Amino acid sequence: MLNGTTVFTDADNVAPIGRFGFSDKSYLLKKLYEADSIYKATGKIEDYSDYGAMLIYNGQYLEGKRVFQEIESKSPGLYATAANLGTTYEILGINDSAYFWINKALGINPKSHQGSEWIHLKILEAKIKSNNDHTYFQNHSILSLDFGHTEIPENRSKLDLEVLRDQLYHQLNERMTFIKPKDLIVGQLLFDLGNVNAITRDVKSGLQVFEVAKEYGFQSKLLDKREKHFKSLQRTAEFRNHTEGWARENPAKAVLISATLFIALLAGIFLIIKRFRKGKI
Repeated sequence: MLNGTTVFTDADNVAPIGRFGFSDKSYLLKKLYEADSIYKATGKIEDYSDYGAMLIYNGQYLEGKRVFQEIESKSPGLYATAANLGTTYEILGINDSAYFWINKALGINPKSHQGSEWIHLKILEAKIKSNNDHTYFQNHSILSLDFGHTEIPENRSKLDLEVLRDQLYHQLNERMTFIKPKDLIVGQLLFDLGNVNAITRDVKSGLQVFEVAKEYGFQSKLLDKREKHFKSLQRTAEFRNHTEGWARENPAKAVLISATLFIALLAGIFLIIKRFRKGKI
């Protein structure tokens, strides 16, 4: 951990990878056909919405938008429609409309997506402010989070980091379904998540997310400094883990080595004292 203590955790899969972590598009196409068949069999609006969502996942954005606009005209005020329209407009690069619909979705159901849609709004606000200047995100914090500037991140804003960690993960997992490297928005949010993981979990978790942040193009001297420090802590923890593990498996040898080292230490102290006394005489 950041304070130097060793903990045993499972840090696998702490970095989001997107909802579909594979390149086989046949799976998504199969799901699209299934959703279409289900809707044709039931005629239910929620099944039509699922079909629209699968159109988006398959990259058929304009057709998906048409489906959700049709649903909105027939059954206005549904959360899923507003959320999906917001996402679709963002993918299409129409950020003002995306903000309108995500804000509307948040008003309908503020607890959706584990209460994380405020992050989506912050992203859209930053996109609108950037005016399509991609360098904007190198110098502007999307969420205005403050983890300090030292090698050890701090919770200066006194946030509930357990909640923030889950919200960041959820939003990034959704976003990374559609957005592949490189993307500075995703990279910056991954850096935030890495800092949160390091504080709430362990440095291994932080390092894993930092690595993905770099894949998405995020670069900063602060990331480099923290990554170097985290790796040092990780090496110390792994050495301690291996040493203690060997001692548990070989208790007799461990006692013998410890006793030998202790005797050697005593002998060294004795020789130093003896030479000191001779010098005084």
